[in-house]
Amino acid sequence: MNTTHFWLVRHGETLWNAERRLQGWLDIPLNEKGKKQAEQLARFLASAAFATDIHAIYSSDLSRAHETAQIATRSLGQTIITDPGLRERSYGIYQGEDWSSLSKASDGKALIDFRKPDQPIEGGESYLAFSQRVSRAFEGIAHQHPGQNVLVFTHGGVIDIAWRCSTGATLETQRPFPILNVSVNRCGIRGPGDWFIQDWGYTGHLEAEALDDVL
Repeated sequence: MNTTHFWLVRHGETLWNAERRLQGWLDIPLNEKGKKQAEQLARFLASAAFATDIHAIYSSDLSRAHETAQIATRSLGQTIITDPGLRERSYGIYQGEDWSSLSKASDGKALIDFRKPDQPIEGGESYLAFSQRVSRAFEGIAHQHPGQNVLVFTHGGVIDIAWRCSTGATLETQRPFPILNVSVNRCGIRGPGDWFIQDWGYTGHLEAEALDDVL
């Protein structure tokens, strides 16, 4: 089988995640909680619970994803390949803004609809252009690693597009769940346009340690 299996990890938390500010291509580092989350993931990847041979590790070139990868994959002893195609969506002139300030104006209407596929973003990417960039990046990686297991460290928006490609959900479809920091999500690609979903939204590595702290 030439199916490429992907394990997709959202980066650890940043200060701007906690403040609900648009990061986009701005290079915001992990905060202390984000580093701890990456350490929790590292212990999971080094444990018997993760009984998977990983053949390649990829990361967005933004530091919040790359640092998460560096911390989390120490036990795997592999080179991390950075790929700018795995970057978060560029929000152009809106980067750094508070989500809430953009979602509602004084009249209660959104200032800009980031979910409208062809909505132009000054200095940034439309949702459609972003989705096309992400799907090309993953299919390019799949072409390089047929029949292999690939671990990818990236961003919530990128994982959202992977979910849509894997389920057939349109860009207009409301995703019914959040994509959490350091969650692990699995999908596969058999060939161009031929994606499928596997496990999604796993956070057991975070929940187990939270329980240990209580006990």
